Amino acid sequence: MHTKKALKIAGISLIGVAASLGISSLVSYQMGIINSDAHKRRAIRNARSKDNTPDTYNWYKQLIKQTWFIRAEDGIHLAAAYISNNSDKTVILAHGYHHAHEQMIPYAKLFMDLGYNVLMPDARGHGVSDGNIVGFGWLDRRDYIKWIEEINSRSKTPQQIVLFGISMGAATVLTTAGETDLPDNVKAVVEDSGFSSAQKEFSYRLGHHFYLPPFISTFVSLMTRVTGGYSLKEADIAHQASNITIPVLMIHGDADRYVPVEMMAEIKASLAKQLPKESHEVPGADHVESRLTDPQKYQQTIAHFLKQWIKEA
Repeated sequence: MHTKKALKIAGISLIGVAASLGISSLVSYQMGIINSDAHKRRAIRNARSKDNTPDTYNWYKQLIKQTWFIRAEDGIHLAAAYISNNSDKTVILAHGYHHAHEQMIPYAKLFMDLGYNVLMPDARGHGVSDGNIVGFGWLDRRDYIKWIEEINSRSKTPQQIVLFGISMGAATVLTTAGETDLPDNVKAVVEDSGFSSAQKEFSYRLGHHFYLPPFISTFVSLMTRVTGGYSLKEADIAHQASNITIPVLMIHGDADRYVPVEMMAEIKASLAKQLPKESHEVPGADHVESRLTDPQKYQQTIAHFLKQWIKEA
């Protein structure tokens, strides 16, 4: 009798644990992978108010901008803001997780001051682009190949293109640069606060910020495979970066609580030994705060790096 009672209690406990893990996995998927239309609209508002100073946003509002649209390889429609600087060099700016292209306005100003045209896409599942599933930089890599092709088809003069991204956008530009069909006029990639693996990053966030077992990311990855056509494990940013053949600049705050600075070292270690590359840890900077820590030095670091690879007209 005691054995049967113990087995019954154990069975009920196992069911409870399984149910708890199932619920936690589902909630993690809904919060981490699904970006509802309401969340997308909120992100646009936050990007305009929280990621910009009034002066910067007023500067942006006064610019003449174009809205570009493309159809991704899987058929969804994507949107971007384009700002001409009458230049033969263009930067494509990739925003972060659960943000929108307006998050990149301060970086647009930085690059326009350096003489670049600017293209700021809304990633799939973000901003006014279609979709509600976050691509974590993996699905987005093919979208950015399409954006590069769009620049090349629209430009009256040949363009030298730089890829720049922060956080999830950093993962996006790294994976894009690792594609075998990357157009030859893409000359360099700059990543700020990028993660080395979508699954590692998702697990880190689950454990350090939500106090959930990191292995829940495995179940979330299975859901993502079914609904989004990719798994978090598949989105191995560092492995994809091993295919990069253009110069890479890496920047990361050593006080980053969102993406551990150690991930920059993992990305750097994956790059080909002979590849021109620089990595900079910014003392005291939290996630995507390296620019805010010392704006002048940040711009100078980027300008000095790109000057080596971008020809001046």
